[in-house]
Amino acid sequence: MNYSVDAKHSRLKRRSLFHALLGSSLAGALAGRGSGLQAAPKTDRKLLFVVAAAGGASIVDSFLPVAQSEAGASGDALVAYPDLLVKTASGGAIRYVDSVAGSDSLGLFSSDYNLGTFVSRHEQDMLVVTQETTSVNHVVAQKRAITGANINRGRTIMEAVAELHGAGLPLANCNFATGAYVEPGDDATLPAFARGEVVADPLFFPLATHGSRGVSGAPERELLLRARAVRETLEGKSPFLQRYAKARMLELFAERRNAAEALEKADLLSKLMLLPTADYQLSDYDLESSPLLARMTEVFPNLAKGDALEAQTAVGFLLAHYGASAAVTIGPSFVPSFLGDGTIVDTPLVFDYSHTDHITAQNVNWRRMMKVVDGLVTLLKEEDYLGDGGEGKMWDRSLLYVATEFGRSKTRPSGSLKFGSGHDLSNGNLLVSPLLKGNKVYGGVDPKTVLTYGFDGATGEAKPDTVMREGHVYSLIAQAMGVSFEGRLDMSGLVRGAG
Repeated sequence: MNYSVDAKHSRLKRRSLFHALLGSSLAGALAGRGSGLQAAPKTDRKLLFVVAAAGGASIVDSFLPVAQSEAGASGDALVAYPDLLVKTASGGAIRYVDSVAGSDSLGLFSSDYNLGTFVSRHEQDMLVVTQETTSVNHVVAQKRAITGANINRGRTIMEAVAELHGAGLPLANCNFATGAYVEPGDDATLPAFARGEVVADPLFFPLATHGSRGVSGAPERELLLRARAVRETLEGKSPFLQRYAKARMLELFAERRNAAEALEKADLLSKLMLLPTADYQLSDYDLESSPLLARMTEVFPNLAKGDALEAQTAVGFLLAHYGASAAVTIGPSFVPSFLGDGTIVDTPLVFDYSHTDHITAQNVNWRRMMKVVDGLVTLLKEEDYLGDGGEGKMWDRSLLYVATEFGRSKTRPSGSLKFGSGHDLSNGNLLVSPLLKGNKVYGGVDPKTVLTYGFDGATGEAKPDTVMREGHVYSLIAQAMGVSFEGRLDMSGLVRGAG
């Protein structure tokens, strides 16, 4: 969607904008507070960013490719790439597929980014870890990618990190993704504040963080505070509330109402506001743009022009930057984003467009996704963490996990670059973090079959007879983030400072 508007429509758009706030359920949009949580010290907070690569992002089509010469005589019938398209980073460990020109027979989809750009900038912090998933069903595989196939009482890795590092934050766990990537975990004992806040529209989301600002004709702030004080006095004398004071539903209601007030005090409405000021005349409604708006639009120039993933990433970064969130999840939608000039920046169904055109779906979407991730990592490396306590850059405490559902089938019609692929259990993941031992591939791929194999989590050594599962990746992230739980697998061979 193009947010530029002419004068004729500007009043209508502004009215729609602020009425959307009135129609939103503020209470339902806010997380509550838990009690008795053994949280990490504020100075030790860590930040988790999950990139939900929906549709089956294949590691052998991105950062673990097989060259046709390595595959031998069968290379033409496998998903192996011409040798000229398989590049190796300067460090010698990370490989990647170069940009594939002309693979899109329709001429609709393209990306101006090259995976080599990402590798050249961030290879020292990059890890490729192999994995064999346990499902090729989209919904099931998505959920297992974030719960480690229920290795930690059914908690998602975002919930686990938010519980440890998000206590006291107004939106500890924020999720902009789609499908089962936004589903909560299955542990009913998880503190309410650690459950994910699902955000449908990142640009309009800041409006839901304040109960009165931006609403035309709303009472003055002082009057609202007086009304709230009277309400608390009356509630303290209410026989009903005294009788049912320990009812969980009432406790939860009070927790969420307190969280709403905490959001207002945090002024996230201003800090997260990335709507174009000129189009929406924010000053007319006592609103202002984020102090980092200019920088956000430099890094993500299409965030307000219809690119949903850029908007998600920008707002997600600001949530972490201002100390509002400890876990942020972003991801492209199965519905492609259209820019104002008609450019399509995603393929339909994202990576699952591989059923129709495997090379295009994998190459275009990996490039498109890593361009946005490059922007995120760049910001994390240059900006200080403004949350309570701690020093240094945001990157010093960050881990980025590209969550994939499963791989794609490994065979193709002999020699063809235009073919469809099915789902396959054999795959891997990309993680980027200074908390991990980067510039390395853990596990490997058999060039004769293009199937991945595992490694020893305690040492990091490749073991062709070993199978890595979702629980290994979950345990790796948990160990790096300081999350302990019964049954956590030893992944110390990949964690800096461990073992």
